[in-house]
Amino acid sequence: MYHVDSKYEKTYVVTKKELLFLIIIFTSILLFLYPKSLLKQQIASENSNYDLSMLYLKNLLLHSPNDESLMLLLAEQSLKNGERDKSLELLTVLQFSKNKKRRKKAILLAYELYKLNYNDSIDKKYRESIQKKLKKLFYLIFKDKLDKKNDYNLWYNEAIFNKHHQAIYYYLKKKLRYEPTNISLIKNAYFISSSLGNKDETIKYIKQLIQYDKKNYNKWVEAYYYLLINSKEFKRAELLLKGQIKRLPLWNKKLADFYFMRQKFKQASIKYIKLFHITKKYKEKRAYYFKAIQALQAGNLIQESVSLAKKYENNYIKDKKVKKFLLQLYIATGHLNDGANLSNKILKNEWQR
Repeated sequence: MYHVDSKYEKTYVVTKKELLFLIIIFTSILLFLYPKSLLKQQIASENSNYDLSMLYLKNLLLHSPNDESLMLLLAEQSLKNGERDKSLELLTVLQFSKNKKRRKKAILLAYELYKLNYNDSIDKKYRESIQKKLKKLFYLIFKDKLDKKNDYNLWYNEAIFNKHHQAIYYYLKKKLRYEPTNISLIKNAYFISSSLGNKDETIKYIKQLIQYDKKNYNKWVEAYYYLLINSKEFKRAELLLKGQIKRLPLWNKKLADFYFMRQKFKQASIKYIKLFHITKKYKEKRAYYFKAIQALQAGNLIQESVSLAKKYENNYIKDKKVKKFLLQLYIATGHLNDGANLSNKILKNEWQR
């Protein structure tokens, strides 16, 4: 201790070593006079002189080196004092505490600190190393349900940050409880549930998209149809298609293709011919004519396929593609007379030019 003289009085200045000695003596006296729990409360409530609080805490830890509650308190005070590294050093130890409450607090606080360090840095390699630590901590937070119930928005964003699909889905469903008609959220839930292979949930969300996303109604109905097909829900897929035909006749094509896929060849042919009649574009009309015949062939309905071919062959007497198709059909099915008749029609048409 030393003093500074002035004209009328002396001012005494305490050195750091003397101050530390006094604190140690003072803390020791306090430990005898007050319960440790009361001292912890007083230190925790200190919101101005963090340096002094930390000196007290460090001295208390000398007397009780295994006191985890003191370690946690020191970690919190270190954070308030801007000493992140010191705080993280203590929190790393406390993450393995057998006390669930302290372990939870340590993990959440460590995550918060690492995230601060991540956001404050522009060094790519450092951020990558911090991100790995954040992923490990986030895994523990999600696995042990350490998050607060009302913080689902925060942890949803952290789940995205950590690329944890199950967690994203978990918090997404929580968000949907409060925003059940949010198209963006439903869409995310649909894609994630699909990637996780949760068929029932995927169907639930795609039905919601059909209900709420009117601008993309046809897109979601089509996606629902293919989902049912991939899930081998053929009866439901057929009912869906039939329902859509009433709204939009163009769904007839999908129903025709569906029947062909399901080897219901007679029904497929009927649908293709229906499309043949209602379609005005030449190439599309011709394609449906071919498909209607091919469907009957695939079902081994040979006579019916030939009858259908003959019914409309005059419409295409000048079309090389159709003529070739029909001649091959008649020869392959053994209807040589029909083939000969068609050949004569073709020659007659050529002579008349």
